[in-house]
Amino acid sequence: MMKSPVIADSSGFVSLVSATDSNHARALAGSVSIQEQHLPFIMPGEIVTETVNVLGKKVSHDIAVRVGKSILESPDFTIVETSTTIRKEALVKFSSQPASVSFTDCLVMATADAYNTKFVFGYDEVFRKNGYIRFGLDDQK
Repeated sequence: MMKSPVIADSSGFVSLVSATDSNHARALAGSVSIQEQHLPFIMPGEIVTETVNVLGKKVSHDIAVRVGKSILESPDFTIVETSTTIRKEALVKFSSQPASVSFTDCLVMATADAYNTKFVFGYDEVFRKNGYIRFGLDDQK
């Protein structure tokens, strides 16, 4: 039986990298738990881009480059390109969300649906409100 994958969101990586982030300890514990449980860790290609961009602006350019390189070279992540079907499902989700919710967050949720999982490595409240489990925060692992 395949273990439920965890879908990566940039908010999880920003929390993991930034020691001053309010979710840093949770992100650290969550990432360790994902590794210890050998859970598949799936990252939509758009999330790689967003993660590097956000870290470059909020933390530093050098750290953004290092994290980007680590993501791209790590065997722990499966980077998937988003299909048209997932983009369409994300747009359906986006159309029913408040204006404060990003299309990228909807893309993460649609990717989770496509992989039949509720686990997200991200800390935006929208995930919980839509029935997803923010790994390291909402779960008791």
